[in-house]
Amino acid sequence: MPNLSRDELKWRRDERRQADRHRSNRALNTVVAPALLAVAVIVAVVLAATWGGTAPDAPVGLVASPVPAAAGATAPQRVVMGRSGRLEVVLPVAEKQVTAIYFHGVTDPGAIAMTPASGLTNKVTAEDGPSGTLTSAVDVGAAAGSVVYSPVDGVVTAVSPYRVFGRPEGLAIVLTPSGMPDVAVSITRVEPAPDGVVLQVGSAVGAGRTVIGRVRDMSRVETPAIANYTNDSGNHIAIELLRQTTGPGA
Repeated sequence: MPNLSRDELKWRRDERRQADRHRSNRALNTVVAPALLAVAVIVAVVLAATWGGTAPDAPVGLVASPVPAAAGATAPQRVVMGRSGRLEVVLPVAEKQVTAIYFHGVTDPGAIAMTPASGLTNKVTAEDGPSGTLTSAVDVGAAAGSVVYSPVDGVVTAVSPYRVFGRPEGLAIVLTPSGMPDVAVSITRVEPAPDGVVLQVGSAVGAGRTVIGRVRDMSRVETPAIANYTNDSGNHIAIELLRQTTGPGA
């Protein structure tokens, strides 16, 4: 091989260095670039899960356990327990939860009589009472905490504290039946529904469909007459039919 000059040797070395750089770049493009791309994809997925929700089938992390459904949370079968003209009053709790159905009278002069439905189980009627209308009220026994449904179709016209000996004990709810503005259906011994939501005035309700609360535990407050016909402390929902004044001056 002929001897090369110093300049030729330098040119040959520069050529080799440039060729080595080209080979190194090809190696990076072949091995390192795909790896970096994979890392970028993983980072993008993690960021998307953090900022924009979770990827499909990804764990959602720790969440609160669902609240167990209270007894009778599923709307019960509509069972009519009393009638007054064209007004039907249905059981406010599931029939299987009823401990007794006690019809009785009240002292209010606007009391409206109901005709108890036939075929009801655990039905009793007071032999006498404080007024001549002996079936204007009905106590429906059920365990404390049982879900309570509206006994009539209508609208909520009042929600206020229910007081016993001056102390608030749950809610007093007044409903006006559909198409009967002169009738008030008073419901007491209830407390807010399991979800804590309290009915608002003006809310529409469906008989046996709309949850209006749950049975309040009154065992430390009173010993009601219905306890004479049950095997427990007599917790119940009290329903009264009353005539209400409408129009100017009401």
